[in-house]
Amino acid sequence: MNLFFKTLFAYIKYFFGIWNEPKRYRQLYFLIGEIRAKNIMEIGTWRGERAKLMILEAQKHIPREEVSYYGFDLFETLSSEMMNAEFSKQPPLIETVRNELDETGARVNLYKGDTKKVLPEAISFLPKMDFIFIDGGHSLETVRNDWNYASNLMHERTVIVFDDYWPEKLNGGAKPIVDAIDKSAYEVKILPRFDVFIKPGFKRLVIKFAEVRKRV
Repeated sequence: MNLFFKTLFAYIKYFFGIWNEPKRYRQLYFLIGEIRAKNIMEIGTWRGERAKLMILEAQKHIPREEVSYYGFDLFETLSSEMMNAEFSKQPPLIETVRNELDETGARVNLYKGDTKKVLPEAISFLPKMDFIFIDGGHSLETVRNDWNYASNLMHERTVIVFDDYWPEKLNGGAKPIVDAIDKSAYEVKILPRFDVFIKPGFKRLVIKFAEVRKRV
């Protein structure tokens, strides 16, 4: 398949994907377009579906080859014990995700491993990011670690979005970490679109996004 048809197929999946996913995710694409993001970082790449949609949104505003994506996940190294501890889902092989994202023509950089180990090693050579999406492990320890390192990659206009802000749950997810962010240094906003899921046993789970920007 030549480049033209690969690109066309990617955009068809892009528009189909946006309208067939939980509605809170549309806020990601609006923000990426608003700030004309060039360097995008995602903690929790999983299958790369969200990554691809974010890249394609960025490429609507700047040349496709100028978009850089930096994705972090455990990929095939995720154990069943860690999957339970982090409230995570089983990810695919890193090469499977890389092949999918390479179709966009963006500069794709994938990092495999626990972000509590990988982010400290990567932080010295990563560029400042325009947009960061935190959606990795959901334990408080992991979310706190991911925020601490992601905040060091912000410039004056960087936008960070946390997934899994669970307003009705006190433990786990992003809420305790987001609520503790220094409001004198950062603007913190809970975004309006959210999703509601009914889990086994008829337990309701409300999921929101939290947006964080530096105060300038």
